[in-house]
Amino acid sequence: MKTPMLALLALGFVFVSTLRINAQTPAAPPAQVEVNTVKFSFARIGSDAWLETDIRLDVKPGGKLVSGEFVDRVKVTLSIGCEASDSKGQKRLVFYRGNMELISLEGGKPGMVRFYLPPEVVKRDNLRADVKYYVIEVEAKGELQKPVKASAATEFTTPDSLKNFLNKVSSESGANEGILMPQYLTPFAADSQRPSATPLRRELQR
Repeated sequence: MKTPMLALLALGFVFVSTLRINAQTPAAPPAQVEVNTVKFSFARIGSDAWLETDIRLDVKPGGKLVSGEFVDRVKVTLSIGCEASDSKGQKRLVFYRGNMELISLEGGKPGMVRFYLPPEVVKRDNLRADVKYYVIEVEAKGELQKPVKASAATEFTTPDSLKNFLNKVSSESGANEGILMPQYLTPFAADSQRPSATPLRRELQR
């Protein structure tokens, strides 16, 4: 009879210990901002075509779509891999990364963010609008938000494929630094057909 009793006592100890550990571990805070949709297309000014990335964000202060409440200091980082080809038709992947920080987003309303590749790059590399590889990272008040399905391309079917892409972007996007531009640095900055959240211009505060 001693062995079953000791086993029960041991199980009870493990159960109570697990409860204590769970009680001491704080629950992860709910996401404040999530990626809703991502769209790639060409935006034209005269004969020039800019490659546009249109990102729509869901803003959920405290984890809920509540109007009248705000999420401050939202930073959006876009990493993309585009198939480029030269004049001889030789193809390669080129990587770009850009980011934009927003002053504040109101809950319950879509937060719109856009990035652009300029027409010179589009022409030089024969870029197309069907971008297959992308990742969007969102921070709110310095905290990285939990990714959702729309945060990354469906091409990434495993965690390793996503990790490899981000490693590639980190190692190779430096050659294209500053080329993937947020909307406020482009001719579309004041386009009433492309309303966007107000950027935090840190360079103007120096």
